[in-house]
Amino acid sequence: MTKNDEGSGRSLAPISPQLPSEPGGTALADPITLVTQLVASDDLSLDELIAFRRQPIDLKAAARNAKALQSEEFRMFLPKTAGDRDGELTCAGLQIMGLSFVALTAIWPCDNLDQAEAKLALAEKTGALHHRHEPDYVASMEPSLARRLRWKRAAFAVQELMLPAGPTAPQGSSKGLSTWPLERWDLVAGLPPRGGPPAFADTQIASWVGFAQSAPDLEHLLARARKMFATCDRLIALASRGPENGADLMVAAEGARVAGYLAAAQVMIWPVHTRASLATKREVVALVNQRGIIGDPVFMQAAIRHVTADAAWIKSLPDGARDRLTFDWSELV
Repeated sequence: MTKNDEGSGRSLAPISPQLPSEPGGTALADPITLVTQLVASDDLSLDELIAFRRQPIDLKAAARNAKALQSEEFRMFLPKTAGDRDGELTCAGLQIMGLSFVALTAIWPCDNLDQAEAKLALAEKTGALHHRHEPDYVASMEPSLARRLRWKRAAFAVQELMLPAGPTAPQGSSKGLSTWPLERWDLVAGLPPRGGPPAFADTQIASWVGFAQSAPDLEHLLARARKMFATCDRLIALASRGPENGADLMVAAEGARVAGYLAAAQVMIWPVHTRASLATKREVVALVNQRGIIGDPVFMQAAIRHVTADAAWIKSLPDGARDRLTFDWSELV
C-alpha cells in the first residue's frame, strides 16, 4: 500500500448524526465539524472529496436552526443580569452555533431549489439590516453598514439557478387568506416568537457554557484551509489537462474549496481573543483576500466577511475587542 492509498478503506457514507432538524434537542456540537467529518483526514483521497461534495446537505434545516438560535439568544439576553458570566457564555454558545449554521448555509453551493430557498430566506433574517423608509425620508448610511449589507447580499446570492415565480396573490374565490404564503419558503413558520421566555436554552445552561468554551485549534484550522485551497488549485490544474476523469477532478476540487472556506469560517467565528488567535484570524483574512485574486466564487468570499462581522458581537468577547476585530478586507469583485 502506498502513501497515496492510505485511508482508502475509510467509509464514504454520510456521517451520523446529520444536522439536527430543530435546535435544543441534541448533543451540542459544531455543525461545521459535523458536516466536514468526511474530510477530517490530513491526507484525503479523490473519492473522499467527491463524497463530501455530493453529500445531501439540508440547508433548510441549517437555516431554521440559525434563525431559532438567533432568536433564543435574544430571549436569553433580555433577562440576563450584569456580571452573569454563565449567562454571557450561554448567549455566546448560542451565537457561535447560530453563526456556524449561517456560514454553512452561505458557503455550501446551490444544488437544488430547496437550498436556494434556504439561502434567500436566511438572508432576510440575519446580519446587517436596512429597513425600508417612506418615500420622503432622506436616508443616510454609514460606509461600514453599506459594506456589511453588500457582503450579506453577496453571501446569500443564488447564482446560476433560475427561481420560479413566488407565491401568487389570492384571487376572488381564494380562501385560507390568514395563512396565505408571502414568500417561497417561510423560515419562521413553527418557530417560537422572537420575544418571550427562552424556549430551550434555559434548561441547558451547563451544556451551552461548555460548548462556548470548547473552541477548536485555530492554527490547525488555518493549516487545513491552506491545504484545502492548495488541493483545489492542484486538482483544477490537473483537470484542465483533459484526463478521462476530469469531471470527477472538478467535483473533488469544489469539495476541497468548500472545506477550505468552512475551516476559514470556523477560525473567524470562534471568539478566542488572544494575541496568537488575532494573528491567526489576520492570516485567514490575507488568505481569503488572496482567493479573491485567484477567482473563487464571490458568495464564498462574502460569506467569510459576513460571519466575521457578526462574530464581533459574540457576548463572551471582552470589552473593546470589537475594535480589534475589524480587518482589512479587499473589495469584492
